[in-house]
Amino acid sequence: MAKARTMIRYRTAKAARRRSAAKFTLPVAVLAGFAPLAYTTYRSYSENGLDGASQALVAYTTGYSRWENTWKFDYLLKGMGPVVAGIMVHKLAGRLGINRALSRAGVPLLRI
Repeated sequence: MAKARTMIRYRTAKAARRRSAAKFTLPVAVLAGFAPLAYTTYRSYSENGLDGASQALVAYTTGYSRWENTWKFDYLLKGMGPVVAGIMVHKLAGRLGINRALSRAGVPLLRI
């Protein structure tokens, strides 16, 4: 009985795909998440000056209120909640391919 020969196939390596360097883009969803925090800080600056703006910024980013010397989850939720939601929307848009579609369509600077 004849012995089966082992066949070896050599494949050529696929040509390496060249990618362009990453360019600067603005994630609109994340920036929109910072809008309520910026508005609250600006409003506090208008009413109480620099001290009021710094107190509002600390309260809405950390949850610690220097006005009442307590930690309140409500302040943290109002300040950082929209930021976290914007980051999640940006991640979801990346997973769904929306940002890739914007890039291929030639939208220059903006991503979701």
